[in-house]
Amino acid sequence: MRHETIYKKALYIDEFVDLYMRAKKRRTFPHKEVGQIIRLLFPSSMSRGRGAFKTVHKISSRERDLVLKMSRNENIRNDIETYYRLPRTKRNRCFAKIYWNTKYCLLQKYGKAVKVPPHVVESLKKKVKPYGLSDVRADNIRKVNGIFKIVDASTK
Repeated sequence: MRHETIYKKALYIDEFVDLYMRAKKRRTFPHKEVGQIIRLLFPSSMSRGRGAFKTVHKISSRERDLVLKMSRNENIRNDIETYYRLPRTKRNRCFAKIYWNTKYCLLQKYGKAVKVPPHVVESLKKKVKPYGLSDVRADNIRKVNGIFKIVDASTK
């Protein structure tokens, strides 16, 4: 398995979230508390922000920069389903590679935030529309290894 050390730490995060939510009788994902655990497990990580559903932390491995996305199980599953909706031949050409996921975490390639030209947004939208992907916009596109790729999309 690629990035096995990160995977083991992600399993630890899953255990923490399960225990925390059970102990506090919460239904919402503990983003703030998980952020504190991330700082302990990955001291060199940097928070890359929080969207409506997910928290994103940049994690550096020996080979490349990656992000660890954390959210509720349903949101992680939705991201995985979205990624696997694309055929293998187009998957990693249009979408930033997802390596693996756990119950609450997902490891994905990280790209540079650059200004995305409108024609690139339209081109990516056309490529993925037949597969039911939506929410393809400039905010969800990054430059990964010199190529514009989608880092977040939806099937709803």
